[in-house]
Amino acid sequence: MSEGECLSGSSYPNMKTKLATLIATILTTLGSPLLAANSSFIRLPLSNTGVDADAIGGVLSTLSAGNSELIVQIARLSPSTAYQIEVGGVVEGAFLTSVNGSATVKFRGPNAGGGRMLDFDPRGKVLRVLSGAQSVLQATLSGAGEPAGSLVVERVNLRLGAVVGATGKAVADYQLGKDGRRLFKVELERAGAGPFELFVGGVKRGDFTTAGILSKIKFGIGIDDPGVLSLDFDPRGLVLDVVRAGKVVFSSELAARAIGVNISLPRLASGVLASTGADPDGHAAAKLRIDERARKHFSVEIEDVPVGTYDLLVSGVDVGNIVVASTASGTEGEVEFSNGDDNPDELPLTFDPAGKTLTIRQGTTVFFRGVFSPGTGDGSGTPLPEPASALAEFLGSTGLDADAKASARYRVDDNGRHKFRVEIEKLAAGDYALVIAGKTRGTINAVSTAGGVVGEIEFDSKPEPGHLLLNFDPRGQLIEITSPTGKFFSHLFGSGSAVNGGGTTVPFDISVPLLNSGADFNATAKAELTRKATGELSFEVEVEDVNAGAYELLVGGIVRGTLNVVADGNGTRGKIEFDDEPGSGKLPLNFSVAGQNIVVRQGVTAFFDRTFPVQ
Repeated sequence: MSEGECLSGSSYPNMKTKLATLIATILTTLGSPLLAANSSFIRLPLSNTGVDADAIGGVLSTLSAGNSELIVQIARLSPSTAYQIEVGGVVEGAFLTSVNGSATVKFRGPNAGGGRMLDFDPRGKVLRVLSGAQSVLQATLSGAGEPAGSLVVERVNLRLGAVVGATGKAVADYQLGKDGRRLFKVELERAGAGPFELFVGGVKRGDFTTAGILSKIKFGIGIDDPGVLSLDFDPRGLVLDVVRAGKVVFSSELAARAIGVNISLPRLASGVLASTGADPDGHAAAKLRIDERARKHFSVEIEDVPVGTYDLLVSGVDVGNIVVASTASGTEGEVEFSNGDDNPDELPLTFDPAGKTLTIRQGTTVFFRGVFSPGTGDGSGTPLPEPASALAEFLGSTGLDADAKASARYRVDDNGRHKFRVEIEKLAAGDYALVIAGKTRGTINAVSTAGGVVGEIEFDSKPEPGHLLLNFDPRGQLIEITSPTGKFFSHLFGSGSAVNGGGTTVPFDISVPLLNSGADFNATAKAELTRKATGELSFEVEVEDVNAGAYELLVGGIVRGTLNVVADGNGTRGKIEFDDEPGSGKLPLNFSVAGQNIVVRQGVTAFFDRTFPVQ
């Protein structure tokens, strides 16, 4: 069945009496579940909203570490008419129905093959087929509110933690059948002697039973097998922790990992917006960053324009305000968006800025306007001629060798020739791999000299002797320098220079649930460590649904502050925030978090604890 043909209306002369049959046919056409570990399969009917009573459709989502696909198949819409597909409030694609009013719309990843890119995670989100602003068909994909008849399989290999002596493997499996029965299980193999406990979202849900080399725990709805516990919670999208003697042995989110969907190599794209001349001294730039969890962060910054509030328009639609204030070096303002977890500093990214015209105006005066073209991929291919420019940054150290330094320089000369150089120093003599966007591009040989150990590698679009061919563009890509000993540098080139080559400037966001001790079974807590592209490091701990009052936060056995828990209308909540450049309401982040034990306690009673993972 080809795209746009979907199903012929002539086979179903009486739609209302044949609706169930037609939906079943669509779902059958969409295929069968995957069985491999680390995979996600969702198949479901779309619900008719009543806008077009005859419209029907179905959805198939298959996600894996290799190829992923989201297919939306629709019938009985208006013929030869334009519609849109919205996922999680973001329009991801438009399509035109056939003369029969049907269509098949496909998103693929990590390589779209010229089609629509699957660069978003549909799980837990509402997918809608839109006619203008009206939803014709819709459904939640694998989450609360999913339609009857949904079929879901989510299978994940849990990652082995850093507990000394930990071995074996763990697999989590969630299944929803079309009949509404649900099964959730976690199985351990060769993980050693227990007892093992299962925590879901930080809350203990049960104990494993062990027989020989296997340990198992099962939960279900509508399943009468002996030993199956009641599934009175939804584990999808939550962190699963397998704990032994208070230590996390296995841990992963129950969401299969798929490249470009929920995992990615960090990358960055930026562009300058042209001035209209309203203020010749002004400057504007846009940046789109993809983080390690494939979430998008979009920002627009303006400088050296009059103090005040400016509108940001994307293809003519006002999406936010930029407040420009005075600084020591002039004036500047920025607005940030993200499609990730809620962040009070970022607005929801409900649009795709790629290829759109960005306009910055104040009142009726337009200051900047330009098309944002971020590009895609890993920068492979010889860079095209462009105006002269230069980019030089110190690379962020991982701390594996605290004294080591590295720098990268990219230059386009007046003749359009591209040159790229990476230098390292103060490492042990030997060979180091230069890895860019996950691909090894060359070897840096570090040798001892009178001034210490140094090494460099050079690339050129028209190479001279001793230089390698520059057939990739490292700008906006992750640069790593490694050896068999480990990773020494990791840096998102273009995100800003690390201070003197020390510290890491690769943005990250690590969020984990703290384990509930049992002092209050209904309570939850999470800890989050975040580094922005600017290098700013922040840490926060939030607790919910404990009794109102004051709680101490200990990091590494030392009291670092107090969480004041108060009622907020939906229960109770308390939060404490730290920052290495603290502003209003934040405490100084002058202590290490990674690898340290985090405890929330009141008096002598510990309510939550967990050793924070090392990145």
